[in-house]
Amino acid sequence: MYLYNIHTHKAGPEEIGGYKVQYILNTSPRDYKEEILASDNIRFSCGVHPWDADNAGDQLARLDEIVGQKQVFAIGETGLDKLKGPDMNVQEQVFRQQIELAISVNKPLIIHCVKAWDLLMALYKEYKSAIPWIIHGYRGNTEQTKQLVRFGFKFSVGEFFNGEAIRYIPLDSLFCETDMSEISICKVYEDISSILGLSFNQFVEIVADNFSIISK
Repeated sequence: MYLYNIHTHKAGPEEIGGYKVQYILNTSPRDYKEEILASDNIRFSCGVHPWDADNAGDQLARLDEIVGQKQVFAIGETGLDKLKGPDMNVQEQVFRQQIELAISVNKPLIIHCVKAWDLLMALYKEYKSAIPWIIHGYRGNTEQTKQLVRFGFKFSVGEFFNGEAIRYIPLDSLFCETDMSEISICKVYEDISSILGLSFNQFVEIVADNFSIISK
């Protein structure tokens, strides 16, 4: 059985506590070439971060070249950030290009969103795509969570989260991550399964099933 770390900036050991670990290692198009010979337990999310949306033409062109490769699991992290990065119009256009690319190759989006939830939901409604839109590092409150669930978003939760809010996330829409934290992915699974009233093994099986579905 695998523990799936759906968004991380640093891969760790191949096994933790008797479980194998599958890492989705975040990278950018300009850095991807250096990391392509990674081990079998590593795949990649590759995308242009909203902070890097200015003058992103070369990166988007490179992303278009590599996105079809098997080891590229998802597009991202990409998204919208009202607190940091270039003008929101620039961020939105770069995000749109990556949404459309993800749809064209039928791969998930790993989404960074800060204070731009209304625009994110509007784009989700506009594109009406069947690909998973996975909000990474999710810490939202209960009301926001209920709203995003109604739209159909999926959620990746890491070291910090709102324990009350994640109870409103459907189990088939939930993933785990470490992002840039030093915490073990095993500890993330433990913390979330405890909040949800599930055994560790039950939760491992649920996330594994979720990962299998979006990997098809």
